[in-house]
Formats: sequence, structure tokens, C-alpha cells
Amino acid sequence: MSLVEERSLGAKSEEFTLFLKAVVKDECGSMPALEFATIRYARLDKLLSDIVNLANRQAAFYHQSRIDPSLSERLQRFWVARFRERYFNLDQSRYQTLAKTGRLRDVVFDETSGTDWQFWQAGSYRILSELEGNRQFEPGHWWLNLACAHRDGIVGSIHESPTKGKYGVAALPLMTGREEICTTAGTVRYMREAKLSGTHVALISQVGFQIRLLRGHGLRSPLAPKAGIRYDGLYKISQYGVKKIPQSSLYRVVLTFERIPGQRPLHELIKIPRPSHLDDWQLFERYEGEMIRQKCGEQLFLDWKMMKAQERMDQRQWRRAIKVGATLALRKASKNSRSTMQDHDRDHNCQNHNRNEDLDQLGGDVDLKA
Repeated sequence: MSLVEERSLGAKSEEFTLFLKAVVKDECGSMPALEFATIRYARLDKLLSDIVNLANRQAAFYHQSRIDPSLSERLQRFWVARFRERYFNLDQSRYQTLAKTGRLRDVVFDETSGTDWQFWQAGSYRILSELEGNRQFEPGHWWLNLACAHRDGIVGSIHESPTKGKYGVAALPLMTGREEICTTAGTVRYMREAKLSGTHVALISQVGFQIRLLRGHGLRSPLAPKAGIRYDGLYKISQYGVKKIPQSSLYRVVLTFERIPGQRPLHELIKIPRPSHLDDWQLFERYEGEMIRQKCGEQLFLDWKMMKAQERMDQRQWRRAIKVGATLALRKASKNSRSTMQDHDRDHNCQNHNRNEDLDQLGGDVDLKA
């Protein structure tokens, strides 16, 4: 759960408050037990920073989050006094190790391959069979970009195209286009407009077979991650269709997928990327920007910044539209429900009125009781 977005840790708030009190008490002792490596890898510095910043901006933060910001401020002071410059340089340390031993390891920046802003290539990669891939990757696995996914062997290239396996198509990354959730549980419909080469023709022969599905943050889908790429498990391709768009050189491809039962549920997967992933995503964007500036020049760097700003704005608008649409749908459903109840009441009253008239005509002494 993201504290910045949700303004709360939900059911974890009380547990986290107890943790903060215990750590503050421990820091008051002569030999604190919490080590610097734990603070770094658990991102506790980022969590304390989020709490303090939100509390400074919002007067009602405590009532919304049920977390006392004074505990975070006190703990920050303890850690600054104990670790000094190491604590201040935590983010810089993460930034420096990102490409060496972090999520961007064994991935290289190639300024000559910047088509569609894809500058990254896997320095080395493995080719996994379908069975090996299914065993190695659990739904929820997350990467910064397709080059990182290619490095680990779940996809065969850095492009948005099917990955061929030993027995068929093994994986498909959904990076662009849009996706709708169907009424049938676990079924989704994916649509994309592209040239004929981008219609995934290889999937025609794979209808009825299983495939590993990845979703990227550029996909217009309620299931898409907010950043990076996430593996969402095994799906069966239940339908494939392609049609040429009139008066255009583009084609519209429509794919229907059915999720294989027994996997990690989607309501858990959509919580990924987690805050620690988003921290790394911010470091990656900073690193990518610096590489573009150094290797490609100031003008391309400015173009990249504009592209990123437009991408973020488009994502916010689309997610806002999804929320508004969901709210309107709920209101409509509620209104229809109330209307149905009112119609039922009117019908019931009308039936009682007619029944009374019938009894009057019969002249019977009948007492109707509710």
C-alpha cells in the first residue's frame, strides 16, 4: 500500500506505530540493535520521509493515517546523529548501485537504438524454455523495462512482440494498446492498432494454448502497473481477430485471454509495483535522463523530458477517467436498484388496492392485515 497515495497504511497503521515506538525506545539505549543495512534495504528512511512530508503538508494527516508523525521525526533525528552522512547519502548510494548490482544490472545504454525511446539492451541474457520460465517466474515479478525482462529470460527481445518457445509462443508483453475486463471472471479483451507486422500474427495458431502475459505501464488497462513491467501469470488465448482499418494503413487486432485458475489473484497483483519498486523507478528515470544528456546531447534530453511529462499527464487523465467511469457506473446501478424497488412498491400497492376493490365488490367481511 502506498502511504503517499492512500494517506494511510490501512490495517497496518497500529502495527507500524508499535514498531516505531519500539525502535525509538531501542535508539534511546546505549547499543541500538537496528543496523544501517536494515534501514537501507527496508527503505525505512523513505517511509519516515513520506510520513513527515505528508504531516507537514496536511493538518489532518494524523486523523487519516492514525500515525503520529512526531515518532518519525524523533527517529529521523536519532538516525542522523548515529549514521551522519551515510544516512543523508542513502538515495545517492542506491542511485550509484542501480546499474551495478541493482535492478538495472547487466543492462546497457545504447544511444544508437533509441527508436521509440528504447535505449536499453540486455548485456547478457538467458533463453528459458516454457517449463523453465513457468517454474522460475511467479506472478507479480516486476522489472524496470523490457531490457531487464529480456536479461532474465522471460521475453526474447526488447520489443513488444511474442516470444517464441520450444513448443509455441511462450510470452507476450502488452506495452501499448488498451484492455477491457470482460464480465466473465478472469477474461480480458486486448485491442491494438498497428501495422500488419505489429498484429502478432504468430498468435493465430496459438488459440487455445497457454501464454505468459506481461503488462507495462503504457497499457491502457485497469490492470496495468503504475510503472515498469509486471508478470501477471498464465493466460489461455481464447480468441484472435484482425481487421484492416478503412482508409488507413493500420490494422486492429483483438485478442481475448482467459486467466488460468489457481494462480496468485489479480487483486494482489495490481498492488505491484510497491513503494520500494516506485523508489527504484524514480532512480531509473533520473539515471536514464542523465545517460541521454551525456550520450545524446541536451536537445534530445529536453525532448525526453517533455515526452515523460506528457506520458505522466496522459496516465493521470486516463486513470482519473477510469475512476469517474466506475463512480458513474456505481451511481447508475444504485439508481436502477432504487427505481426497481420503487416500481416493485408501486406494483405491490396497486395489487393491494385492486384486491380491496375486489373484496368490496364481493361484499365480504374480510380484515386485511399487513
